[in-house]
Amino acid sequence: MKRKFGICEWSLPVSGTLALRLAAEAGFDGIQLGESGGRRMGFPLNNERVQALYREEAERSRLILHSLNLGALLAEGTLNYSAETCQGTWARESLRQGFEVCRNLSVGTVVITVEPPTEEAFENVVTHLRYALELARDHGVEIAIESAQPLSQIIKLLECLDGRVKICMDLLNPLRFRTGNPQEQILRFGKEMISHFHMKDSQRDLFQPGQRGCVLLGEGDAGYERSVKIIKDMDFEGWMITENYYYLPPMNDGSEDFLSLAKKDLQTMKVSFAD
Repeated sequence: MKRKFGICEWSLPVSGTLALRLAAEAGFDGIQLGESGGRRMGFPLNNERVQALYREEAERSRLILHSLNLGALLAEGTLNYSAETCQGTWARESLRQGFEVCRNLSVGTVVITVEPPTEEAFENVVTHLRYALELARDHGVEIAIESAQPLSQIIKLLECLDGRVKICMDLLNPLRFRTGNPQEQILRFGKEMISHFHMKDSQRDLFQPGQRGCVLLGEGDAGYERSVKIIKDMDFEGWMITENYYYLPPMNDGSEDFLSLAKKDLQTMKVSFAD
């Protein structure tokens, strides 16, 4: 597989088909979609007209719809509840609707972020993800798990799911949430277990939960160059998807527009991973 470069929809200050158009104009190969609010907004991506507009723009701009990130599941925390509860029912509905979007938009990967705060929540998350694996099989979609929990907890989760999910590996989050070392995690997971990477960098004083501010790749304290070397040494040739926030300080201080900043990171990635 030829290495490709993408951007997260929420890395831009605009969304929907406009985000697709701008991502393509910046030169990215593809985009990781958000879900436009998900359940609380009535699952807008499941609207046939909305889907038609996404397909038209992706085809016009030759942009690959790489993945769908079910961010509302994390925001609502519904995966942490038993399937028999109201919240658990919402989680199942969000999963069903998400996989339907993937089938209708030819999206190959669903990203599910998990952060169970207790052992009971962990067991509920595992139960929901087993249900998601059934949906993934029926829809021909890969599941990529993202988690900022300690490595031991992530490994435990993977073992509970018999290795049937992959990892969305973030280059910053283990440091930002102070739960581990990203380079150590990359080596532990290995290229066969990693679905794709979230490329992100920031300054050490912003390594704290709740912070979203970033800096250009390689200009922060997250060890971007070390991560790149490990990724190249393991011959990973999948997707590199930037999740830097191009409209927030400290990166965006008003002296440069968000799209030119995104282009700089794209160029950095291309140079970093040049053969």
